[in-house]
Amino acid sequence: MPDFNLTREEIAQRDIGRTEISAGLSWLLTVSFLLTLIIPPTVQLVLEVLCSPQRVAPSALEIVHTLPAVGRVFQQADGSLWNRVLVANRRLVLGIEEYEQQLEERSWLRQNLLGPTQHALTRWTGLGNEKAYVGRDGWLFYRPDVDYLTGPGFLEPAVLHRRVSSGKPGVAPPKPDPRPAIIEFHRQLSRRGIRLILMPLPGKSAIHPDRLTSRFDDSTGPLENASFQRFKREVEAAGVLVFDPAPGMMRDKMAKDKVGQFLHTDTHWTPDAMQSVAAGLKTFIDQQCPLPATTPVEFSERVREVEHLGDIAGMLRLPEGQTLFPREQVAIREVVEPGHLSWKPDERADVLLMGDSYTNIYSLREMQWGAGAGLAERLSFALRRRLDRLAQNAGGSHAVRQALSQQMARGHDRLRGKRVVIWQFAVRELAFGDWKTIPLPEPPATDHGAEQTPPTHATGELVVRGTVRAAAGAPQPGSVPYRDAVTGVHLDHVEATAGSFPNREIVVYAWGLRDNRLMPAAKFAPHQQVTLRLVPWNAVRQKYERFNRIELEDPEFRLAELPIYWAEEAP
Repeated sequence: MPDFNLTREEIAQRDIGRTEISAGLSWLLTVSFLLTLIIPPTVQLVLEVLCSPQRVAPSALEIVHTLPAVGRVFQQADGSLWNRVLVANRRLVLGIEEYEQQLEERSWLRQNLLGPTQHALTRWTGLGNEKAYVGRDGWLFYRPDVDYLTGPGFLEPAVLHRRVSSGKPGVAPPKPDPRPAIIEFHRQLSRRGIRLILMPLPGKSAIHPDRLTSRFDDSTGPLENASFQRFKREVEAAGVLVFDPAPGMMRDKMAKDKVGQFLHTDTHWTPDAMQSVAAGLKTFIDQQCPLPATTPVEFSERVREVEHLGDIAGMLRLPEGQTLFPREQVAIREVVEPGHLSWKPDERADVLLMGDSYTNIYSLREMQWGAGAGLAERLSFALRRRLDRLAQNAGGSHAVRQALSQQMARGHDRLRGKRVVIWQFAVRELAFGDWKTIPLPEPPATDHGAEQTPPTHATGELVVRGTVRAAAGAPQPGSVPYRDAVTGVHLDHVEATAGSFPNREIVVYAWGLRDNRLMPAAKFAPHQQVTLRLVPWNAVRQKYERFNRIELEDPEFRLAELPIYWAEEAP
């Protein structure tokens, strides 16, 4: 019987946390939970034991391979016993994380059930996953773009504090406030008489929220984070020129009967939207920092049709042959040099475009949307003048500045003769990027024109052995929009397997992620002995520098002084 002496508040407090459940249902839920925990590793273990033709040890036992490395770290670490224990513990934690990633990557259930399960969820319920949202009419949206708009202001003190406190153990916390890094970069350029134009590019959900939900009225203009206008005012007050493409993209969308400014299943813009922004940027340059007159370059155009399935669809990890999201076809306009040559960046040009994947799309062939028609090419065509380009997928908040600093530290002054530097990045970087301040070395007395190329072995092939001091790792496949990533590795005690090698300590770059598969360099660990085939980085820089690059932690920028090589596993 109810107790009429209790008030409603007292009854509510009494019932909070109290759930009546039968004994049978309790047992059913408990057993189901335990089976959920037990079945996946049991299935994986049985399949690996029964199906392995070499009868190798199951991957579940590979954690024991980490223990000898932990012991070596403990023995070789400097300092007190407590410091050696801490260093060894960090190595153990890193090994456990790598072990968990490998188990997840190799899981039979993941490989065989994830795709069909996601396909069913997307088809029948419209659900995406932790990276992708399913919109209307076959449109897909990248979650960080949506989170940037729906989250709190990125300049709010509580937000900045939370991001600083959310770093991983043993890793330097991110620099969440974009203003100091941007203003410092502006001052670094100003001391050389160079104007900085900041170009934050909006995400798809800022321009096409109506494709995400039918409840949105898009007549009010592009969506913004609550802190964007404050950010823009403060950096402009410091002298930075800001070109915001969002209003123009929204006008184009509305004027063209809501024609898409972004690819349906990709994070990036359409060729037409990019071309329109390049034209707007040309007008902005003419008005804000006019360039000296030069003889116009007579570029020409070549129209090509390209077809591909976007990167957000790839992050859904749908099975091969899925028909929920068809491949999209677009027409790109390749820029052709006089003499019918392919467009190439010119390091002697007085304009440098620094960008991320928005610059590389339609230019970096491995992104599978064509080549020769990216933002640098289209801006060069609009200006009718040659252009220099420094672009790298991902890390728009710091990656290209770090690459610029590294090149200058090695005697290659990419800023020589520049009048304008355009820094393009995805606007979501304002909320999620690492805005570290990066020093720019003083320009060398004599510019080498290119980084120094270390000598190679007389046979043309240089194979070395070395010890891994630090490795940057790689993102988990499917966790980022890019299918390829280059990773950094710091090697010491380096020696050639034949002949001599001039450097005992080097930095190498190697494939960490290739076509959404982890490569051996992604799993390198400190104190591991490796044998690699090297090529001087300067010889292949233009081929590899635009990929997503996972850099080593280098707070004192000491690694910038070491020779750099491209590395592949030796046969």
